Amino acid sequence: FLAHRFERVRPDGSIIEVSGTPLAHGGMVTTYTDVTVPRQREKALRDLSAELENRVQQRTAELERREAQLASKAALLQLVVSNVNQGISFINADLVIDLCNGKFGELLELPPELSRPGVPLLDVFRFNAKRGEYGPGDPETLAQMRIAIARQRLPHQFERTRPSDGKTLEITGRPTPDGGMVTTYLDISERKDAEKRILKLNETLEERVAERSEQLQQATQTLHASQDALARSAAKATLSTLVASVTHELNTPLGNSLIAASTCADLAKRFSVLVGSGQLKKTDLAVFMDQMLQGSDLMERSLHRAVDLVKNFKQVAADQASEQRRSFDLKEVGEEVLNVLSPSLKRYPHRVELDIPKGILLDSYPGALGQVLINLINNAYLHAFEGRDVGVVHINAALEGEWVSVHLQDNGVGMSQAHLEQLFQPFFSTKIGRGGTGLGMTIVENLVSGTLGGSVRVTSELGAGTHIALRIPARVSTVLL
Repeated sequence: FLAHRFERVRPDGSIIEVSGTPLAHGGMVTTYTDVTVPRQREKALRDLSAELENRVQQRTAELERREAQLASKAALLQLVVSNVNQGISFINADLVIDLCNGKFGELLELPPELSRPGVPLLDVFRFNAKRGEYGPGDPETLAQMRIAIARQRLPHQFERTRPSDGKTLEITGRPTPDGGMVTTYLDISERKDAEKRILKLNETLEERVAERSEQLQQATQTLHASQDALARSAAKATLSTLVASVTHELNTPLGNSLIAASTCADLAKRFSVLVGSGQLKKTDLAVFMDQMLQGSDLMERSLHRAVDLVKNFKQVAADQASEQRRSFDLKEVGEEVLNVLSPSLKRYPHRVELDIPKGILLDSYPGALGQVLINLINNAYLHAFEGRDVGVVHINAALEGEWVSVHLQDNGVGMSQAHLEQLFQPFFSTKIGRGGTGLGMTIVENLVSGTLGGSVRVTSELGAGTHIALRIPARVSTVLL
């Protein structure tokens, strides 16, 4: 008999440990022990150990992968930071430089030992204070003041002109979520120099303009008064363009008047010399009179043009102080307008058909509405019937609840979409220099939308005429003061 020990797995899954020990006088003592539970525990421990080992390996691989990604991103960040055209510094929560680029040290003119990671911010402040970057005073006190401000970690942006080379730096700081601060440094010296040159140029231009505008001072004052009236009446934003356009348009007639006046003054001086010398001839007198008449004629025509422009401009500015609000019949206003226009309209073969029923009563501003109708009729006669033997402008109106609609339809040549889009722009006209000022439709829009409190809509096609629709309240809510 031999000593033995082994385990046997029974069909039911239990594990029996069989142990045999031989006896001295012969025979064998055999024991049978159920070790199922210990073996199951051992297996569970081995499985758990294997699982933990696998998890550790996976976690280690994940950490290595993340470390590689972080290293790659850190390298990319360093590459970007190193190649931007600004100085950049990252200060951690302990006020120590974590990251900076070469431009940081270059713009601040820091030595290499102060423009690298690991340098306390206080050392940089001390260096700057000692060389006068922060003005007069004890360097240590100035540096500690800067550190106290830095500890607050407040966003900031300011400009600093360096005393050493006069360069101006724009310094912008923003706090980071981890309690640090990222700061950028940008050299804006060229921009500052350009701004100074522009300011100086503007001052020079203002002086030149003032010198050349002295003889036009009266006209400019009139224009400025009209501009003030526009501002007080809260006109639309496009009126700013109108102001510039009127100023530009006034230059020509006023310039012509100035030239004519200067020429007449020069002629008068020459004539005075001839008279004083006793050498005046009849032909000299005739030439003088002819030239003076030409000059005065030019001045008269130019000044009339300037007066018309200023008058129209004042109308566009809606000088509502002169408007009278009252109740009136729309048909009567239409008839009054046609009576006023009759002398000038008789020169044309065209006609206006007024088809407004009596009894459409309004509580509004008849003066403004009459001006709108006058402008629209004149505009049609000037633009709509070119090349047409006979043109017709048909006007009708209707009361629609609390609103009144007025329609003007002509059988003229119409207009393109491009012209239609610019219709209400100041000084837009296809007849500039041939009777058109380009202000008629601008006046219409301002009066309808402002004084009358309504709206105007224009539709047109080339060859199909133009339709203008006005929609105004029967009782205007606008109170003109």
